[in-house]
Amino acid sequence: MPGPIELVVPNNGEFNVRNQTVDLGPRGTGDYLDFGTYLADQAVFWSRADRVLLLPAGYDPLWFADVHGALGLAPPTVVSPQPRSNRLLSDLLHDAAALSALRRALGGRPVRLLSWGATPELFLLAESIRSWGQRVEVDGVTRDNDWTSRYLDSKLGCLDLARDLGIATPRSITVIDRDELRGALAVTLRRHPRAIVKSPYGVGGQGSAVVDADDESTADFWDRMHDDPYLRAYPLIVQEFVAHAPGLGCPALDFRVDDDGVCDLALSAVTTAQGHLFQSVNVGVGSLPTEVADRIVPLGRRIGAAAGALGFRGWLCVDLIAGADGEIYLAEINARRSGAMHSIGLLSSVRWGRDVTLSSHDLSRVRGPGPVSYRDRVRPAFQRAWAAGRRVYPTAVRGLSSAEPMLALVAAGSTAAEAEAIVRDVLAEIDEPAPSTAGPAGRTPGTGG
Repeated sequence: MPGPIELVVPNNGEFNVRNQTVDLGPRGTGDYLDFGTYLADQAVFWSRADRVLLLPAGYDPLWFADVHGALGLAPPTVVSPQPRSNRLLSDLLHDAAALSALRRALGGRPVRLLSWGATPELFLLAESIRSWGQRVEVDGVTRDNDWTSRYLDSKLGCLDLARDLGIATPRSITVIDRDELRGALAVTLRRHPRAIVKSPYGVGGQGSAVVDADDESTADFWDRMHDDPYLRAYPLIVQEFVAHAPGLGCPALDFRVDDDGVCDLALSAVTTAQGHLFQSVNVGVGSLPTEVADRIVPLGRRIGAAAGALGFRGWLCVDLIAGADGEIYLAEINARRSGAMHSIGLLSSVRWGRDVTLSSHDLSRVRGPGPVSYRDRVRPAFQRAWAAGRRVYPTAVRGLSSAEPMLALVAAGSTAAEAEAIVRDVLAEIDEPAPSTAGPAGRTPGTGG
């Protein structure tokens, strides 16, 4: 009997717009779906098992060959549906040819389904594959316990869990209308120099706003809050803004909850701008001081056990704050894979040793107007780095076709500082490229190549 095969499904975009209680509007929905497509290619790094990748149409085949060659991996089969709605699974389920291609690629084997997170379309895909006579194991929640994913992904559920487990959170007030918000913000700023207003939901720091205790900052918040659809929907949470311990970033834990408890736990530290907007993440043993890691790992295991007791299965990301006052605070829980997942996949699948730290940057600007060619402008810098033995990889290159070109990349080093330095060096080379060492000319789809 043939062994199992993994089906890797980066349904980032659909997960980010799954919440029906927040009206993102056509523009907001489109932006989140576009961002999900931009980062979907990072699923290439989630696993090195025998697998099939479901990727949005338009990925760059030269980039795809390069990263697999640099890692010494055989490229897997890729299935890409026709892009009708920019929703990866919806497009697949409405594309008979792509479904047929997927069925052939899976070859009748038992399937382990790896996804970003639980969505209705994911459950439909699982049932479709079962209708072909194949066994499907979902690496995450099932339709029966999907409520736990939605509950834990909400910051209100996070506050419940913190209260029940006795884990510190910033002092907070939950409000249900504008008058309550105005009063809660005023009282919070009377007793604390800064506040943060949060939607129960949000992506990458969107859905949160930091407010200082001065008239200008408060007036600016009231002007800006209507530009963020998450902050236009109640309830909202008003919290004291905790001053972060300098030089640490925001500690985070990614782990998987299964029937036996918490497993595959990984440490990371998130760098933010303005106290809440995601910038980059360092992953691995060198991402945090040992004394911080020793404090947060037990917290993660307690949270994972509590989530498991509710019926949750799958990946959780727990975001924490290391306060300047020495306290560790629970900030939020993400009931899904996180932006650290491609780094976690690299650490667990590539034999680099235990003392390696990765630095991942998803939104690195490339100088000049777009589109920028991966083949001619970006690839040579990585080829030189690989020839010098540097472990650095472009993880998403679709953004090079934008008017303001963007690149995602990750580097490995013996320390976080070394990994970050490699990222800076490669980006500097891309901005001031040396003479090209690229191979024969050829069109690079989706990057202007």
